[in-house]
Amino acid sequence: MKSKGSYSHNYDPERLRQLIQDGRTAKEIMRELKISKYSLYEHLLMLEDEDRKLYTIEGLFEIPGEEERKWMKYKKNGVIFSERMLEFTGFKPGDAFEMVVEEDRVILKKI
Repeated sequence: MKSKGSYSHNYDPERLRQLIQDGRTAKEIMRELKISKYSLYEHLLMLEDEDRKLYTIEGLFEIPGEEERKWMKYKKNGVIFSERMLEFTGFKPGDAFEMVVEEDRVILKKI
């Protein structure tokens, strides 16, 4: 059996095996292990090779829907406000913000 972290960043076969057995989805596993979808796929292949067994992770091979694709650019670039949106706020292009999440609100504080 290969040791934790011997091949890929954050590879933890025992934890991955447990999360799969618990029926966790791909998004839940990626969040828990702090890895990307590509890394999860890589870890799954290594685990299957070690265990000589096939595992199924719900959502790992799903193609993003139209709504999810629409918002993907913001994951990469963050939230972008146009100059017009900022015009009457006192903020200007290039200002940096800290994001605070409170229940059903997102608050941006200038830093």
